[in-house]
Amino acid sequence: MSKDALFYMANLYPEIGRMYSFYDSGKNEAAANAQNRALGMVDKILSFPDIVPGGREEWSVVKNFILGYKILDLSERKILEKYAEPFDFSAN
Repeated sequence: MSKDALFYMANLYPEIGRMYSFYDSGKNEAAANAQNRALGMVDKILSFPDIVPGGREEWSVVKNFILGYKILDLSERKILEKYAEPFDFSAN
């Protein structure tokens, strides 16, 4: 099965949810593992040649949000938590 950028985009949404769920419940190691998986997904997305320059910038911002997820204010956190939702087929 070939995995394209949409595959990783769809899987990013639940991973971000897991990251915050673990973080909010004090499971810091599990949160860090989810963060690393999410960062890996963004790196995979950025590796696809069909991602246009504007999209690359946007995904780079998402990556920075994930890197600093612990220090985001409530508004930024909400943006990050909802960003990948449109790509998640189970949420629609």
